[in-house]
Amino acid sequence: MTKTIEIRKAGFTNKGAEMMLVAATQEVQTRIPGARVCVAPNYSLPYEPRARLGLWHRAELVKNGIDFGRVVETMPAKLRTRYGFVTRAEVDVILDAAGFAYSDQWKLGPSLDLAQKAEAWTAAGKKLILLPQAFGPFEALGIADAMNRVADKATLIYAREQQSYDYLTEVVGERDNIRLSPDFTNLLKAIPYSGFQKGSGKVAIVPNARMLDMTDSSQSGGYAGFLSGTIDRLEAASLKPFFLVHETMDDLPLAKKINAGRAAPLEIIEAEDALKAKGLIAECDALVGSRFHALVSALAQAVPVIGTGWSHKYRELFRDYSYEEGLAGADLSPNELDAKLSPILTAEGRAAVSARLAAASGEIKARVGTMWTEVFAAIG
Repeated sequence: MTKTIEIRKAGFTNKGAEMMLVAATQEVQTRIPGARVCVAPNYSLPYEPRARLGLWHRAELVKNGIDFGRVVETMPAKLRTRYGFVTRAEVDVILDAAGFAYSDQWKLGPSLDLAQKAEAWTAAGKKLILLPQAFGPFEALGIADAMNRVADKATLIYAREQQSYDYLTEVVGERDNIRLSPDFTNLLKAIPYSGFQKGSGKVAIVPNARMLDMTDSSQSGGYAGFLSGTIDRLEAASLKPFFLVHETMDDLPLAKKINAGRAAPLEIIEAEDALKAKGLIAECDALVGSRFHALVSALAQAVPVIGTGWSHKYRELFRDYSYEEGLAGADLSPNELDAKLSPILTAEGRAAVSARLAAASGEIKARVGTMWTEVFAAIG
């Protein structure tokens, strides 16, 4: 019998969400030939990129609390198949690839929604697996209860790092179905980039507008200055910084705003897709950024990196690679910024950082391989 597996909470809103969708889709298609991989189309999942991945459409169209997608469920199975539709009843497994949604920072809504769906799915005989992602903290009213309901029903839950694991188990307890695994996009094979090659001095600057609305005033107020100061120091070291935009709606305006204050604006590159973005990063001599999956792409490919972040997931990512000094605050003084950037300003420094990252990357990729083996054993 053909298995139908739905991937949720991933899409094309930014390159990180796209990487998670592509990674999960490829693993299912490789490990379960003939499986139908589906998504519920919404604003983040337009038709053309879905079609390129071979994704089926799980019928859903909710307006004013009414799901008009249920009309599709009345169609004969042969007709649904002809047009690439699957129904709720046909889904066997749900893979949640939220990345970071279940936390006080995103309030009760996402956690409560998952709890309600998890109970309905398991009652219908479906399996729910939460792929590696960040969790917590869970102090806001109702969130701990919602996550206990999720933990009761999920087949497997993977925390992406130790802090997320601790946040989750503090409210639901240690459980056999809760495990640790690093981010799972590090196994994705990049599409080679030919615009420039390693050694040409290119340094990607990857902004993130969440540094402005999800941090305290010392970080949000200093962020534009941090990026501008970084660009100045890179150029003084004869390097060639450029903006690499991972999310167009909010990050592109931020890059343009910083450029507007510069005598010589930087080139802005918007990668066509996530795998091309990863290929571009592979050819950079270094990367300075705040988008989580841009940092993962750099670290996993041993590209020297300096990162800033707005949640614990950034700190834990650098800890996994034994490179905590690569994480910076956006409120650094000029002298502190000089010291933080110094490892990536010379060829010798970059080579040393790259060697450290390469040593850590192999072990981290092996752990992700183990995670996928466990996931598909659970799917059966």
